[in-house]
Amino acid sequence: MMMWPSILADKVGGFWLPERASTIAPDVDNLFNFILWVCIFFSLLIFTLMIWFVWRYRYRPGNEGGGAAGHNNTLEITWTVIPTIICAVIYYWGFKGFMREAVDPPSAYEITAVGQMWKWSFVYPNGGTSSELHVPLNKPVRIVLRSEDVLHALFIPVMRVKKDVVPGRYNRLWFTPTQLGKYDIYCASYCGTQHSTMHTFCVVDDMKNFKDFLDDIGDPLGGKPWIEGGRRLRETFGCAGCHTPDGTLSTGPSWKDMFGSEVPLADGTTVKADENYVRESITEPAAKVHRGFQPVMPSFKGRLSDREIDAIIWYMKSISSHVPTDQMTGGNAIAPKKKKAE
Repeated sequence: MMMWPSILADKVGGFWLPERASTIAPDVDNLFNFILWVCIFFSLLIFTLMIWFVWRYRYRPGNEGGGAAGHNNTLEITWTVIPTIICAVIYYWGFKGFMREAVDPPSAYEITAVGQMWKWSFVYPNGGTSSELHVPLNKPVRIVLRSEDVLHALFIPVMRVKKDVVPGRYNRLWFTPTQLGKYDIYCASYCGTQHSTMHTFCVVDDMKNFKDFLDDIGDPLGGKPWIEGGRRLRETFGCAGCHTPDGTLSTGPSWKDMFGSEVPLADGTTVKADENYVRESITEPAAKVHRGFQPVMPSFKGRLSDREIDAIIWYMKSISSHVPTDQMTGGNAIAPKKKKAE
């Protein structure tokens, strides 16, 4: 009886638990269900006794009741020993699971997760970066966590893993995915006004698709036109969370029709949004702050190469009415492969 919610969770998502997709999940679910059914049992027992006591010892005319209740050693020992045993079982079960989650396998594949208001980015051993977490099926994965600004928390419900992402230090978690699919990732620690939008996905791939993914992110521009590469970089590095491509306002100004326009600055001056302005805004975002927006953009200096900045500039040109069509020929050209020394 205690196990049926977890069994159901594997099939249709369960009543109160999401589906489970890691080797850790069954132990977490079983402990959860054990505690749940212990609570249900004792709640029903106590409520039933309360109702019976109310009826059994109700006031009746002519019945003045008996004397004060005496001491009962058997009862005292029973309601002390039984809860102690149950708590010890819960402690041992939980501690064993905690230690299992705390010690990651030496052979685990390592990925770095970076939390930043209000996006996730994932860095792989080949240097590639993705806005979604891709992991291989049936292989232990170690996630090294760090924050660029404030406290976050990486939470993957189907894997039953959650860990705080703390500024100024590294944390880690691990899991072994057991089924293919695309699953939600949330931030589980309030991190500002757009905390609820800090959402992405964990994609579990078979080994072939995972290797193809690594090859693809190893050089997001190689083999692709500049404009397409810039569009992908906008998604990968979280620019999409603050800068829309259609003119709607967000945390930052929209990229629609920005390139080539006169940008009003917070100090009352204006500047033309050309290549130099875009580059400076990416590497030194506090140098010229767009009027009407807060200076919350982080610096991408050292995180984006010159060729990647060039690709973003081409993408911004492609969605700007200030750039004539005949000037866009170069943006449709295939970007050269990244040099090894870069």
